[in-house]
Amino acid sequence: MRIASYNRPLYAAAALGVLAALVVTLLPGTPPALRWIAALGIAVIVWFACASFLAFHWMFDRSELLAGDWLKTEVAAPERWVQFNVGLEETTVPLDEIFPHAAGKMLDIYDPKAMTEPAITRARRERSTGTTASDSASVDNGWGDLVLVMLAAHEIRDRSARERFFLDVARIVSPAGKVIVVEHLRDLAAALTFGPGALHFFPRSEWLRLGTLSGLDLERERRMTPFVRVFVFRPPQRL
Repeated sequence: MRIASYNRPLYAAAALGVLAALVVTLLPGTPPALRWIAALGIAVIVWFACASFLAFHWMFDRSELLAGDWLKTEVAAPERWVQFNVGLEETTVPLDEIFPHAAGKMLDIYDPKAMTEPAITRARRERSTGTTASDSASVDNGWGDLVLVMLAAHEIRDRSARERFFLDVARIVSPAGKVIVVEHLRDLAAALTFGPGALHFFPRSEWLRLGTLSGLDLERERRMTPFVRVFVFRPPQRL
């Protein structure tokens, strides 16, 4: 529910929009055509407000996503892991609890100059893990048996910056390791649920392109709820 709360100005705007449309429909002098337009506007606003709220609840409160136990079916127990995120509790998987005998590094890629979307700024202010931006240059080549990029890469809006990020991810994964990218997609489910907000996400093809660009092979992928997709990449296997 906290994820939805970071978008509360949008929900407040939706409520005001519904109120304004109701006034239009109830005014005695309103033309019938305008009443129909106002009623349609109410239906659209209510749909997206309710659908997005329920989607956030499903993803972050009711699914297996943040508990992280699903990772045990995707990778063998790693000796070392790296988790990239944007420093939020709600998008951080407790890898130190899931793999208690592994060494780990938590890297916060939040950049306040480039990541200016209001919801993430509000979330960082209210519910940050307390981490600060971390430089992956401190991670040795091939160090991580598991590299988890958790609902973070879509916040890198610049195309070339995303490409550099994925090249760095490919650099730090071990030859037998896995890179797991968890992302929202810009697809029909997102469009029907978030409306124009779906444009903040990237299509599936972008994540496949970035994997190929960085020299990683897609091992498998799956949906986790209609709104989140898990991509499992690995370095090419040398014979």
